[in-house]
Amino acid sequence: MMIRSALFLAGAVTLAACASAPSTGANKATSAPPRIETEAPDPDPLRAASIPSGRCGMILWTKSGSRTLPIFRSLDNLQATMQIEGDEVSLDLQEEAGELRLGMRSEQLYAVADEARAGSSVETKLTWGQTFPGGSYISGGTITLTGADGWQRILPVAGIAGCKA
Repeated sequence: MMIRSALFLAGAVTLAACASAPSTGANKATSAPPRIETEAPDPDPLRAASIPSGRCGMILWTKSGSRTLPIFRSLDNLQATMQIEGDEVSLDLQEEAGELRLGMRSEQLYAVADEARAGSSVETKLTWGQTFPGGSYISGGTITLTGADGWQRILPVAGIAGCKA
């Protein structure tokens, strides 16, 4: 019984010594730098989604649930508009490539003109569909919104391009 008591006492002393030993800092968790919340820009439905008389343009829409929402409008292939996170944003054409119809190319890259969104861009890659008098359907494609931080949101689109008398 004496040996059992001695072993118990030695174990208790050892555990107490370990519990009260000063920390060497090796086991301390390092704190990570605070995370910056970031996300790709979100488009909203356009407030004005028509082509004015006497002008040519393009309207692109996407689906949200069962609803079809117009999200992009380009007029005369020089400037476009979108609603991004509640704000109407002007887009300036930077580059274009691909098939030409009605003065518009199937691939376009726009810079966001809004200073608050400097460095953001919008890119369209479209597939032209069936033509009709004064216009053409856009049977499919994508629109890519890229934020200044590089995050992207890619949406499927369809649309229409034409000139209105």
